[in-house]
Amino acid sequence: MAESSRVTVSALRAFAAVARTGSFTAAAETLGVSQPSVSTAVARLESRGGQPLLRREQAGITLTSHGRRVLERALPALAALDEVEATLSGADPSDLTLGFMGEAAGTRTSTVINVLREQPEIRLALRRFDFDDPTCGLLTGESDLAVIWPPVSTDALETLPLATDRRAIALPVAHPMAARHDLHPDDLHGLAWVTPRSPDPEWAHFRAPAAIGATGGHVAAESNALEETLESVAAGVGVALVSMSTDQHYARSGVVIVPLRGGHHCTTVLAWRRQDTRPPITATVKHLRASL
Repeated sequence: MAESSRVTVSALRAFAAVARTGSFTAAAETLGVSQPSVSTAVARLESRGGQPLLRREQAGITLTSHGRRVLERALPALAALDEVEATLSGADPSDLTLGFMGEAAGTRTSTVINVLREQPEIRLALRRFDFDDPTCGLLTGESDLAVIWPPVSTDALETLPLATDRRAIALPVAHPMAARHDLHPDDLHGLAWVTPRSPDPEWAHFRAPAAIGATGGHVAAESNALEETLESVAAGVGVALVSMSTDQHYARSGVVIVPLRGGHHCTTVLAWRRQDTRPPITATVKHLRASL
């Protein structure tokens, strides 16, 4: 194989940085190199594979399906190399980042944090994510563990269920159904909806009205985060599909959360990259399995 066609660590780091930051310029700043160097490195990877890894759009850079698959396999290799470099330099390899999304906050995240803090060798950082990354940084390498709401469109993650929650509808306080004890999907026919805006089709579909059998309505607005969803609901833009725990952690004046009947539930899980077998990860998972 010609040297110029080999997959190099620097090229993989450049690709991962672009995926993480959504920008060639930001990736270059992160890596401390020039923007043309990053562009050239990614172009070589794309040439090596014969198909694009990224979509260059006006709104920003996103991964193609091929790019997602490549990134899923590149991240464990880069993490392993980082561990080797840390060991060689005598640095502490036990810094972990726990990602979480607004809906997965509260007691579930606290449970994981408490387990991590029981391991004194771990230095823990927390990072919050929104609807644009339902894996909460796992596929871009921004987090090592994450508390997420599946389903997500990847087979690169292992998961451990933490809790099950009843699904619910967020309505404006003045809505005729806001005083109801519960709702059935048949009650929601023809309504205006506020739905999540996400690049993950499987995750977004699970949060669309069709997923619970609500028909005849239309999407009045898309939102980028749970807080934005609740603001739109309070403003009367539409109703939204949420979970009952939303009422506990995101109480919002002007919004009423009414539970759904009919066996509609969602699950909170701890997720990590399948090939990430670092001791802090495996120890945390083992402890949680024993305690849940």
